Amino acid sequence: MRVLRLLALLAGLCWLFTPLAVAAPAVTVEPNTINVGIDFTGAQTTVKGTVPEGAQVIIKASAPGHPIGLSKKGRVGGLWMTVESVTVDGMPGFYQVLTSAELSAMPPEVVREAGVDPDFAALTAMARVTAKHEEQTVVLEAAAAEDYARGLIDINRQKGLYSIREGAVSVNGDRFEAVLDIPAAVPRGDIKIEVLAVGPDGTVSALEPQVLKVASIGLVKGLGEMARTNPVAYGLLAVAIALTTGLVIANLFKYLQKLIFKDEGVSAHH
Repeated sequence: MRVLRLLALLAGLCWLFTPLAVAAPAVTVEPNTINVGIDFTGAQTTVKGTVPEGAQVIIKASAPGHPIGLSKKGRVGGLWMTVESVTVDGMPGFYQVLTSAELSAMPPEVVREAGVDPDFAALTAMARVTAKHEEQTVVLEAAAAEDYARGLIDINRQKGLYSIREGAVSVNGDRFEAVLDIPAAVPRGDIKIEVLAVGPDGTVSALEPQVLKVASIGLVKGLGEMARTNPVAYGLLAVAIALTTGLVIANLFKYLQKLIFKDEGVSAHH
């Protein structure tokens, strides 16, 4: 009897210390960290996971932005010059949308709710545009603010920071996969990746959001920390680099000039 009790106790202890199976997340990001060094020219990361079978997939990747200064140029007295300078705030620094189907094939209310309309209307609604008038900060009216917000959208699209790629998500049964392009100008910090599954009946279910970390390394990290903690030293270093670059370019032109004259058989007399 004692032996049976001992065996039962050992079996109970084994059960307690047996690792529990942990369910894999419905969405994975590989790699989930992007390191930005001095030679960084961009990267890619794969987003994949499971959704209800028959569902269409919307992937939205976004990161917070920071205030951006923009200016408008025009003719004043026959001269082309800046006529207004503003600050645009509230818009993301990174915003990319990937879908498994054309947005026009999805329910309009779903597209609006997800904020992934192809004309970036959701982003312009987020913008807060201010300007300085007589030493006072003035919030621009909606029409004027939208012009600047649209201008910033165009700039970020050219840099690869904003994009909407319809049909970029492949779906096979209940599995989906897509490749997210990370441009060289990507802001440092966390990129939030959200996945929406749109069922055949129009119902929308949101999967657990994931985070893609973008971190500076090496010289880029050191210069960034210097700019934050010691802006004076950073400014002096920037001036020194600019002067050094100017001298290098000047000497390079002199060297090329000598080579050209030598090749052409031209000599200079003093």
